[in-house]
Amino acid sequence: MKSITHYIKTTIPLLLLLTTFSACNKEDMTGQKAIQVVINGYNGSADELEIVIDTARYDKTVSNGKFVLKPASIFDFNAVHTYPMAKKPGILSIKNPVSGKVLFTKPLPESGTKAIFNFIYIDGKEIGLNAPAADASTNKLGFYMHYTENNDPVDIFLYRKDETNGQEYREYLAKNVLPGTWVYFNYLPSANFDHKNEVGKADICFTKAGTTDQWAFQDDEKQSKTSVFGMGFPLAGEKGLVQSYFVTPGASSLDRVRLFFHPDRVQ
Repeated sequence: MKSITHYIKTTIPLLLLLTTFSACNKEDMTGQKAIQVVINGYNGSADELEIVIDTARYDKTVSNGKFVLKPASIFDFNAVHTYPMAKKPGILSIKNPVSGKVLFTKPLPESGTKAIFNFIYIDGKEIGLNAPAADASTNKLGFYMHYTENNDPVDIFLYRKDETNGQEYREYLAKNVLPGTWVYFNYLPSANFDHKNEVGKADICFTKAGTTDQWAFQDDEKQSKTSVFGMGFPLAGEKGLVQSYFVTPGASSLDRVRLFFHPDRVQ
């Protein structure tokens, strides 16, 4: 009996403590709101840039809720920002922590659960998307090629080789495109690139204008083509999409980032 009484005396206070903690935790949770913050783009400066939401600094890695925009690198920032329900969600800023200069600032939306921004910073200025209005009869795809070695025109096309019969398929997206400029074009996928399995196995190739095998960037194949997988290209029957992409040759591959939120489908 002594052991049972001792058990009851020690267990009941513990249960009361846990119940109280749970109630407090629930109250804290109900007093908070959350918004998903997505920022895609390119830091073309020589310095690391810091993301700040009000006083919360995101300056290390995504895994611990912080983030730095590395120099001369694409980025896709994605974090959940929480704030008191009684307050506004706050102001998003991108700043240079060395100079203290604020390069980008936008208020987070007061309604909804997502805030989506793009930030492309080259030669000391922000590059806008200049995206066209949506057209219900087609899709509008846009590319910006950041390449400083030359200003030669470039052709952009999709390429896929059939694994069963070895047949090659090529579909041009745009021709005679100049680096450092936005190009938008109408796009409805052909029968060879309109299914997610076909598109996922295709590449986007960038070649010198008028050629199919003279690579546009550094005369190097790896730095002049990239897989379409994960780029959210429109599939059969899809219309009315406006999707922008930024590409630049990296150290050993072609870096790319899509400047729109993830489509509501699996590719």
